[in-house]
Amino acid sequence: MKTFVFAGANLVSPRKLCRADLVIEGARIKEVRDPGPAKRGEELLDCSGLTIGPGLVDTHVHGGKGHDFVSNDPAEIAAGVDYHLSQGTTSIAPAALSIPFDALDASIMATRKAVEMTGADILGYHIEGIYLDQTYRGGHLDEHVHDPRPEEYIPLLEKHGDFITEWTMAPERPGALDLIARCRKAGILVSAGHSQATFEQLDAAIKAGLSHITHLYCAMGGLLFAPLRESPGKGYAPGVIETALVRDDLTAEIIADGFHLHPALIQLAFKCKGPDRLSLVSDSMMGVGLPDGEYRIGDQQCLVEGGIAIIKDRPEIIASSVTPLIGMIRFAVERAGISLTDAWTMASLTPARLVRIDDRKGSLEPGKDADLLIVDAEVNVKAVYARGEAVVPLSR
Repeated sequence: MKTFVFAGANLVSPRKLCRADLVIEGARIKEVRDPGPAKRGEELLDCSGLTIGPGLVDTHVHGGKGHDFVSNDPAEIAAGVDYHLSQGTTSIAPAALSIPFDALDASIMATRKAVEMTGADILGYHIEGIYLDQTYRGGHLDEHVHDPRPEEYIPLLEKHGDFITEWTMAPERPGALDLIARCRKAGILVSAGHSQATFEQLDAAIKAGLSHITHLYCAMGGLLFAPLRESPGKGYAPGVIETALVRDDLTAEIIADGFHLHPALIQLAFKCKGPDRLSLVSDSMMGVGLPDGEYRIGDQQCLVEGGIAIIKDRPEIIASSVTPLIGMIRFAVERAGISLTDAWTMASLTPARLVRIDDRKGSLEPGKDADLLIVDAEVNVKAVYARGEAVVPLSR
């Protein structure tokens, strides 16, 4: 078993930047130690001038480089995952939009098979959709959006509950509380998204087991103009956005590509939630990593131009991002004023904790998987390692 020493770099380990040598042995991190010469039997890799952090964890992504994650072909899913792996995302949860349940089942089955076909860790499947609010359905097709039906979700949970990482839904819809409770019992992260829930409705959902917010600010209700007491006069009450910001028992994710959110909104979310309760996601679709053109997401045609994807027949609707997770870190640092260590935490340790894999992923600590992302001063990929194996070898 080979032992490698990544020497001379700054390490993001786990919430601070420090000059240290990182030692990996086989698929695991062996130690983080003071800089110095390699010991007997160790191979030294010069990383001077570079930064090393844990491999990224993307819990919400729809495709990659021409490959859609709504597919019954394991090879297509694996190929999309491999693109994200090349960009430093070593752990990933493919996601579906609102689609028929038979197509959802087939896509989850294909993703299960894709686990053995890629060097990345496929963590499971994120169901974003079906049980959403029609007004805030965003890029989801209306014919597939409806209220929770036990005859649909119970068989799916029985079959795939061990592989579903997250389910995004509108918690205010009739029947949603029972689904939330069932998901939570199965260990599935339950998230509010595409929703116009009130504070009281979200409070009930939290009590049932909901704990997260999908793509905060995007496709969800804000301030409500409504009576606060028994009076014809109306005041202002929190919607999903404000509830997410004020409740410490809710975590949230954001899309920091510069198209979905103004930098000031990213700063606001960061000030309210901090790096331990706010994660970065790519929410990227099959057009990521490809030139401008026409692509699909689910059953819809999208136009990718100038760094963003929009629905072709509803051009005011952003379909998804075409930025990998490392690009979200870069934007958060350069435009939203978040430190590199905090942004990296939001793209690694925090999402790892959300899906309960932080015992082996998300930080450079002894015993954890040797998932590494090495970048230069501009946060460009210089090398990627997945469980000790070079995906993008270090080249000096």
